[in-house]
Amino acid sequence: MAKRKTDGLSVAIVILNVLIVGVIITLCVLIYLYMSGKLEQTDVSNLGQAAQTSATTTTTQITTVPFETTAESTSSTTTTTEPVFETTGDGTDETIVAVETDIYDTEFYADDLFIGDSIATGLLNYGYLNSDQVYAQIGLNPESAHATEYDGYTAVTRAEELQPKRIYIMLGSNGLAYMGNTYMVEQTQILIEKIKEVTPDSYIYLISIPPVTKAHESEGQETMAMVNGYNKLLKELADEIGVIYLDLCSELQDSTGYFSDAYAEADGLHFLGTAYKKMLSFIQKSIQE
Repeated sequence: MAKRKTDGLSVAIVILNVLIVGVIITLCVLIYLYMSGKLEQTDVSNLGQAAQTSATTTTTQITTVPFETTAESTSSTTTTTEPVFETTGDGTDETIVAVETDIYDTEFYADDLFIGDSIATGLLNYGYLNSDQVYAQIGLNPESAHATEYDGYTAVTRAEELQPKRIYIMLGSNGLAYMGNTYMVEQTQILIEKIKEVTPDSYIYLISIPPVTKAHESEGQETMAMVNGYNKLLKELADEIGVIYLDLCSELQDSTGYFSDAYAEADGLHFLGTAYKKMLSFIQKSIQE
């Protein structure tokens, strides 16, 4: 009887040793896989939950909306934005649809010219357009654009040299606090008339100046009342002299009527990179409608 008990104990010890060795080998394999980068730490911690997770996982279907092509371009539309995902469904079987926003085609602007101040310099600094497509200077206003040379050019002589297909003018933010709206509009008209003389085949677009943030307004400089008053006069000028007015200001405002935090730099006046995407997309869509 004692011998049988001893034999049973020996078998139990052997089985226990085998189990211990198996556990050690398994741990060694897992450590090797983890150290070699073939297994993430989360994989190790989730091994014991695999069966339960697989039983409760829902199916997610991703449908990507293809880029549209423009009428004036033979290539596919270029976008510098990431997809914005909208989720539909009842939460059990979800469908995530990728919706592209602020799409524009760089080829659309290949033969165009932007005239602007420090805000427009971001088109170059962020790499959206090249130097042949932008005439922009820090401090530029409607008067200095046609009266002052920068690097040997005024906005007028630069337009004359390039003979662009379309010319976009966005000026006025710099002089808003001290030049007076009426005077700046008069200078804008002079600028446009001079450009028409040297580039008679170019289409001219007058872009509203952008909004300011509430914080910027509280500093006692440019205000939304000034911005709205000036843009109103710009639209009247565009209608009077036969150029197209583009209301970019409204596109950049939040629900309170101020410059949206999604587009405004910290100073409440200049553009974040997202604002240039919005601007280029808005202009292209407005012209092609």
